[in-house]
Amino acid sequence: MGFLDAVGKMIKTASSISPAGSSSLRSAAENSDLNCPGVYKVLYSGQLMKVGKAEDGLRKRFSDYYRGKAGGTAYLKYIDESNRDRVSVQWRKCERNQCRELETRMYDAAMAAGEKLPWSNRR
Repeated sequence: MGFLDAVGKMIKTASSISPAGSSSLRSAAENSDLNCPGVYKVLYSGQLMKVGKAEDGLRKRFSDYYRGKAGGTAYLKYIDESNRDRVSVQWRKCERNQCRELETRMYDAAMAAGEKLPWSNRR
């Protein structure tokens, strides 16, 4: 299998990881149905900015992001009170032991598609 075949297969596989939900960051931070592990995408004004995993719970992660430096340990330095209401998220619930693999597949697919992911500190 050539390099382009491998990339095509990776994109096809990762695209099967479609989001199971999406909303504003604020709504997701308040959603008690998200007290579970999962993977997610962060979008700002419709542009993909980051992919990530939340092994300790999607709601906790989204709440930390929404509150910024004032709350939690997982804040993103790019999100603050001036822009947090233009941030949206997409997520997929999964088992804790699947989070890392699914996040890697989503990240690799986004990079292969030419996304820049400016809020991602990964790799």
